[in-house]
Amino acid sequence: MPNTNTRNLHELSADIAAVVRDVVATGEDAVITDDGTEVAVIMSMADYDRLHLYAELADAARPGYAGATEFRAMSISEMLDVLGVHPTVDRGLRG
Repeated sequence: MPNTNTRNLHELSADIAAVVRDVVATGEDAVITDDGTEVAVIMSMADYDRLHLYAELADAARPGYAGATEFRAMSISEMLDVLGVHPTVDRGLRG
């Protein structure tokens, strides 16, 4: 799991530009909290694109997915298992 910065939602508006620049420069996600509860994350576009690519690959790897009219949502951990991706090895993914 990458190092993660945690920011409070109420304080974020004052330094959003700095937070985004820090995420881009360091590759560390910024977790946003609201009253102590994690509610969102700011991540680099590279990590976002990689996450969506893994999700698409996981969908395509599911038996019976091709041409299916319905789908079942899967958790991140299920998706990583289908892909054989291990979060401790693959930078940018949270387990």
